[in-house]
Amino acid sequence: MGNVIYIDIVNDIKSQIQNGLLGPGDVILPEYELSEKYGVSRTTLRKSLALLVSEGYIYTIPGKGNYVCRPARKKYQLDFDEVESLNLELEDIHLIDVKVIEPRKQLMDKLKISHQDKVIRVRKVFQAGGRKVEFVVIYLPYEKGSPIVEDVINFANFYNVMEKRNMHFQVTKSLNIQVVQANKTLEEFLDVDPEESLFLVSQEIFSADKTKPISYNEFYIRTDVIQLNGETDL
Repeated sequence: MGNVIYIDIVNDIKSQIQNGLLGPGDVILPEYELSEKYGVSRTTLRKSLALLVSEGYIYTIPGKGNYVCRPARKKYQLDFDEVESLNLELEDIHLIDVKVIEPRKQLMDKLKISHQDKVIRVRKVFQAGGRKVEFVVIYLPYEKGSPIVEDVINFANFYNVMEKRNMHFQVTKSLNIQVVQANKTLEEFLDVDPEESLFLVSQEIFSADKTKPISYNEFYIRTDVIQLNGETDL
């Protein structure tokens, strides 16, 4: 495969599973055979296998090997994009502010940082249909001179940031969706009524091996302007 990195191995084995070449319960080739097949060290290979385990594609039986998992019957692939998921055409993006802040406990947990570290907070408001529809807060670990901050400010969504930096296959993302009531900040920036219900989509972006948090983001969206779609292979 030439200049193989661990994520190439992950994607190749994923493809075999998704296309039915490897089925539930099938054993994966032994480590020494996979190392020879991909031309990588055991260390690189084990990093790939660990990621496949964490994503639920394979499981390990000590002393026996690695096996393909049975698909989770309640697991859906959900599509979310802070712009594309809106059912109205985006008209304007207003940058509220960019500040370096001290992290509270939630941010320390999400970004794996200490109270001595700093966080860059970017806040925006999206307008569509003649009204404010989405309030976005992006938190990034502070790294002096990091160019990604400028990209987060200039681009509407993280898809375009990742596209510019060729990050699509270098990150993994997780989402949490809940309904919350508007507080004073949301009332001010979204022009909503007190305690109006909003969707809160919390997003965590990590490096592909899930060892380095890249950002933690919150999207507060009016309930009548968002559409989320999910699908499963079953």
